[in-house]
Amino acid sequence: MAPLHAMLETLGLSVDRASDLAEARTAFFGAGGHDCLVIGPGVSPGLARKVSNALADIDPSMSFATFGPHLRDTARARTARLSSYHPGSRAGQGALLRFLQTR
Repeated sequence: MAPLHAMLETLGLSVDRASDLAEARTAFFGAGGHDCLVIGPGVSPGLARKVSNALADIDPSMSFATFGPHLRDTARARTARLSSYHPGSRAGQGALLRFLQTR
């Protein structure tokens, strides 16, 4: 995820990191919200579900992109399933950027 993080910051996008639900909530409220939650490939399905559900409850218009577990809740505003890409690859980064640009 480090190359993806660096690329997003190079483009002027603000990026917060979280490794559990409490950190995700703190980052979300500290930033005044987020446009998109990006889930890395090493995240457990249970944690991905907890964080995505909690943040979607707060902001139903929030987008989700996952390089890891499949998010089953189809009621979300927008979800990109990018698990066939590595987040550090140019293809993975390009897929995420295309998703972010199509709002």
